[in-house]
Amino acid sequence: MITILGNCKHRIVIALLFNLVFIVSCASSPQPDATAKKVESVSKHTNKTSPRHKGQDIAALAKSMLGTPYRYGGSSPNGFDCSGLVYYTHGKLGIKVPRTSNKQFNFAKPIKINRLQVGDVVFFRLNKKNISHIGIYIGNNRFIHAPVSGKKVSINYLNEPYWKSKIAGGGRLY
Repeated sequence: MITILGNCKHRIVIALLFNLVFIVSCASSPQPDATAKKVESVSKHTNKTSPRHKGQDIAALAKSMLGTPYRYGGSSPNGFDCSGLVYYTHGKLGIKVPRTSNKQFNFAKPIKINRLQVGDVVFFRLNKKNISHIGIYIGNNRFIHAPVSGKKVSINYLNEPYWKSKIAGGGRLY
């Protein structure tokens, strides 16, 4: 009888230790992934009030998403479409914008292409009808965007023949 009780006490102690380890491990903070660290480091600088700083913060956050795969309808670091990248970067910085490129075009304050500042957006008509693509201007005639299925968030030049022929205008969403 004593042996059985001894085994039960031993089992109870082991069960209590296991539960304690489980509870402690659940209470510890998970390690953030690399994308979360990038967003966190950019977000630390978002309390600035000038438009120039907002634009720089937008561009920095967009750059931290370079290499993220294109995903139709995507608006997270798991995958972006063009307007999803704009929606995400602005939203992370507390700037509410519409979700689609056409609605973003209608919402934006128009800016002439030669007056673009870092963080402004550039609109394109890929089908010659509607606004169907958007990118974030990052300076020096370059923009960052989520191009198309099978590609990743990348940087292109506005004066590349393809993009130059498709530009519909610039704008500011903040």
